[in-house]
Amino acid sequence: MPDRHQQEKEQFRRLFGRRGLDRFEERFQVLESFLKLEGHVSLARIADQVRQDGLRVDNEFLLQCMEQLCRLGFASQVAFDRDETILYEHRQLGVHHDHMVCTKCGAIIEFNDDDLENLQEKLAAKYGFFMLQHKMEIYGLCGECMAQRDDLIPLSRARIGERVEIVNVTAGRKMQMRFASMGLRMGIFVEIISTAIGGQIVIASDCNRLILCAGMASKIWVRPEKRSEEPSNDGAGGASLPFFNESLPILRMVPGKQGSIARVNGGHFSRRRLGKMGFHQGVVVRVLNNSPSSDSIEVMVRGHRLALSEKDASRIFVENITP
Repeated sequence: MPDRHQQEKEQFRRLFGRRGLDRFEERFQVLESFLKLEGHVSLARIADQVRQDGLRVDNEFLLQCMEQLCRLGFASQVAFDRDETILYEHRQLGVHHDHMVCTKCGAIIEFNDDDLENLQEKLAAKYGFFMLQHKMEIYGLCGECMAQRDDLIPLSRARIGERVEIVNVTAGRKMQMRFASMGLRMGIFVEIISTAIGGQIVIASDCNRLILCAGMASKIWVRPEKRSEEPSNDGAGGASLPFFNESLPILRMVPGKQGSIARVNGGHFSRRRLGKMGFHQGVVVRVLNNSPSSDSIEVMVRGHRLALSEKDASRIFVENITP
């Protein structure tokens, strides 16, 4: 990654250094500060980094610089439905990725799937549509938030788009009769449509829409709908999602076994750190030593021998395991 960042800076200086771009050195320093940041960052975070690097510019100039970097292909601007904040990320030429967004903690997971890319191209061709660009955003709960979630929650805590089963109603007889008259009884499934000002919640039961106040919603206890392949808690906040092949964490592999990395779980910064070490989807990794008496696991990845802590080894899932 540092080599790519250096290449970006050299390209910027070569393309614009001699073209009379006003305040070029300041713009170049903004690029340098931005490249030091990983993930999806706000303008305020970029401003903090710029100040840490000793550059004093106003927010209007900084915004102008970031918009220019987006136009020139050095950065991309993204905004997710869960938040109106505009974020910026590095734009890697020739590399496309999509996003999963946790609606609880705000974690943003980048992913790429060749099968999905091919399917989108086939669908576009089927309808005679020439696709220029596209994006996919999947909203839900990340593995860490799911691991911390109780099996039963009040309806008021369910997330938009979620289907839940009514398990219990903790209310007096009159309120229970009122819920029954609305069709809300134990054992039925409802879908969360939206939440409104003041804590009101809009739900769908069969083909009917209902509006509940926060107090009513807090009395109805629900269980999230069971999926055909239930997420598993691997101890590191990760989840085995339905569209991933069956895989094992490196932590459970014996020495001599190898396979290709299916996914890397954990928070954004943990995945970034492991990615810099070479742990990316599709990369082959071999376990060299996994002794119970040792607090680390030795692996071979991209021709390098690395020692992983048990926590990191539990985050890296491998499939197509062979001797």
